[in-house]
Amino acid sequence: MLTNLLYGLLLCFLYPLARLPRCVLFVLSDVVYFFFYHVLSYRKSVVYTNLARSFPEKSYSEIKNMAGQYYHYFADLFFENIKTLGVSAKKASSFITFENAGPVIDYDRQGQNTVWVLGHFGNWEYLNFAGLYFNLKIAYKPQHGVVDKLMKRIRTHYLKSIIIPMQQISRYMLTHQDEHVSYVFIADQSPSSSSKAWTTFLHQDSLFFEGAEKLATRCNLPVFYVEMLRVARGKYKVIFTKICDDPKSLPEFEITRRFAALLEQSINRNPQYWLWSHKRWKHKQLKIKN
Repeated sequence: MLTNLLYGLLLCFLYPLARLPRCVLFVLSDVVYFFFYHVLSYRKSVVYTNLARSFPEKSYSEIKNMAGQYYHYFADLFFENIKTLGVSAKKASSFITFENAGPVIDYDRQGQNTVWVLGHFGNWEYLNFAGLYFNLKIAYKPQHGVVDKLMKRIRTHYLKSIIIPMQQISRYMLTHQDEHVSYVFIADQSPSSSSKAWTTFLHQDSLFFEGAEKLATRCNLPVFYVEMLRVARGKYKVIFTKICDDPKSLPEFEITRRFAALLEQSINRNPQYWLWSHKRWKHKQLKIKN
């Protein structure tokens, strides 16, 4: 009851906000950025530590500059996503363009299911709009309380059946193999310690979520890396890079390693667009000495 009440009050605030012109929202974003970075110092130690370990060659002043750019972008993300609640599907579709989508379209026309993997890079929520062109099923990790209800509202504002809870995606894929679908996984979050997909990522031993690779291999679906490249405030380019055609032909965790390498390239080109405030490196790989 309390959750529903808080959620209703939040929507009463967010819907009028979503109808403001984007230029006004970005002015508000500048204010929020200043408050979170310079006043609250929100997770600043996490951001600085992640950046320093990922870019050991950078000086402190360079890390500080990168952190500032990240917080500015992080504030924009909030207002970009809130704005989607106040525009039509046609308008929202103009927020993204596509590059190198030819192979994906070819598979789509052939009725071939595909798997898309991406990271928390750019505005990953905007990939929902690709559901206006492709039949997407996006695996998501449920949150709690008001946050969960709000994220569901944003993600299903135009397409009601686009998201599937992470714990249900395996069963869905295995029981809907005849359905014409592209499955989407945000695959760079810190996984459970039971995962075995270790690789070097941003100069660090990193454990990766292996579910996308396992399901793609089991169903033998082509896998694409998706980069959400920001071209302007509130505008993104969806860039597809094929990882493999035949997952069953690859060694275990090769798909995950290729994904990690492609994501690392995206981050190195535009480091401010990755989610640095996330506690990504929670697990340490045990080193066996000879």
